[in-house]
Amino acid sequence: MKIDADHVNDQRSTDAPTVPQVTGGDPAPASGDAAPPPTPTAPTRGRRYFVNGIIVLASILGVVGMLAVFANRLLFNPDNFANTSTQMLQNPAIRSAVSNYLVDQLYANVNVAGTIKSALPPQLQSLAGPAAGAVRSSAPQAVNVLLTRPAVQSLWEKANRAADQTFIAIVKGGNNAVGANNGTVTLNLGAVLSDAASRLGLSSSIFSKLPPSAANLTILKSKQLSLIQDLGNGIRGLALALTIVVPLLYAAAVALARGRRRRTLMSVGFALTLVGLLGLGARALLVTQVPDSLIKDVSIRPAGRAVVDIATQILGDIAAAFVIVGVVFVIAALFAGPARAAVRSRRFIAPFLRDYPGWTYGIVASVMLMIFIWQPIHATGTVGGIIVFSVLAAVGTEALRRQTALEFSADGSQAAPTGRPTPPTPAPPQT
Repeated sequence: MKIDADHVNDQRSTDAPTVPQVTGGDPAPASGDAAPPPTPTAPTRGRRYFVNGIIVLASILGVVGMLAVFANRLLFNPDNFANTSTQMLQNPAIRSAVSNYLVDQLYANVNVAGTIKSALPPQLQSLAGPAAGAVRSSAPQAVNVLLTRPAVQSLWEKANRAADQTFIAIVKGGNNAVGANNGTVTLNLGAVLSDAASRLGLSSSIFSKLPPSAANLTILKSKQLSLIQDLGNGIRGLALALTIVVPLLYAAAVALARGRRRRTLMSVGFALTLVGLLGLGARALLVTQVPDSLIKDVSIRPAGRAVVDIATQILGDIAAAFVIVGVVFVIAALFAGPARAAVRSRRFIAPFLRDYPGWTYGIVASVMLMIFIWQPIHATGTVGGIIVFSVLAAVGTEALRRQTALEFSADGSQAAPTGRPTPPTPAPPQT
């Protein structure tokens, strides 16, 4: 195992005995002394700059990759899109805005007064107009309550899932259903509107009177088809490529930093934390600034902010994952460092790591299994993430075992900082 230059502290004595030289070879060890392992050379300034450049590049790509993965997981996963839309409907501000929209669509596409009039006896038909007005004033609140019911939320979820599936089909090149719609993606809330109308006491046949465009929210128009296909395929490609490239760049930086690997690992941890904080900051700006700048109607701005807040939850989860992994890397680098508390901790666990390697790896495997069951971040619930984090845990455990074996002898005493035996004190000259 190579020794990190952060721990190299050569202590040479001016009165040490002269080591005999062997012509044409390396210096011969003194009699009875073990040959010291070669001291790693510190990386050159150019290599340090190169390693730091890799970390900077990986961090920039990490920000881009974080946004690409967020868009990919939200837009190209119908389950995520449907679940997010359901969370939106469960928000009071958004539900109120949807209720007003559905009632407006109902009264814009159906002659409610005429429908009520046809259902009344002749002597009461004059009350149809006032009755329609009364229904209009109380309808938003009634529909709001209606939208809290599981059956209606299921209709809402199905409509959003269908819209996202159409969007994905368009990005992938279209299919028969997409071709029939001329490449247009709409959120069809007709079933929700029909259910709301029937629960307001209107005739169940009112759905047949609704035009096809009623309660249809156009999300994507056909003239935007080519642009959306290019952007969608670009997002999917970036999400996949950067998920692989960014971790490999960070790993390459640590591997190339011979003699400074611990410090480089700490730099990678700080870089990951910074990327995560940038993602959290970007989400905060989106939630607080975008709705206010795009929505002119002050009354529906709270609903707009709620939509952005819920829609960007996945982005917040990804950013938080960067912060968590970064903090873990920083803690690992500190634990392997020369701080007094770290040295004491390593001395305490060194005998167990040395004498019980099987138990050591078993404990680590158990901890990782609990993390995978808990799934504090999305990656710990995926096959790729499980493999990567398992490998990192195994490599880190083995590195810690080797470091403690070099630092501490079997009786618990601390070896020289380099892991080599302390040179024997030269005997006093014979008189």
